[in-house]
Amino acid sequence: MKEYLKYDDVKIFKYENLYLSIIYTIGHILVAMACNRIITGASLDMAVADAFIEPIINGFWFYFLLVYLKKAFVNKIEQSKSTIINVSQVGILLAFLYTVGHILIAMTCNRLLTGAPLNLAVIDAFVEPIVNGFWFYLLFEVFNKYKEKKILSGVGLINSTSEAS
Repeated sequence: MKEYLKYDDVKIFKYENLYLSIIYTIGHILVAMACNRIITGASLDMAVADAFIEPIINGFWFYFLLVYLKKAFVNKIEQSKSTIINVSQVGILLAFLYTVGHILIAMTCNRLLTGAPLNLAVIDAFVEPIVNGFWFYLLFEVFNKYKEKKILSGVGLINSTSEAS
């Protein structure tokens, strides 16, 4: 295993993880705006609005799934004594429903905010998460290279040792 993966990120790179999250979020918004503009031809102001509004709505959708639907599914499964699905499989059901809902929310927001045709809104709803996945991977790899250099230079080891005392 690579040496830099053996250390606890939370203890050694506490602020770096916060910075990484902020950088990722800014990049995510920029990717969403760029995809929207390129795929649908939306104006900059509508692409910006969509890049901010759609994730907020998806946050509420996520919360609704975790708080209300999860409880409803668990109760229904326990009451019905289902052999098709058990309580430990509720996570995969919620993930599936979240993904379908996310795509529908993304398409709807894009269509309502930018006026994009449905076919382009659908394409954007699928392409933008894929591009953001590559953005996440790129950022993750760059951060791991930074982390490896920092640990190999002894900075991470000093922080880890001093926090352990």
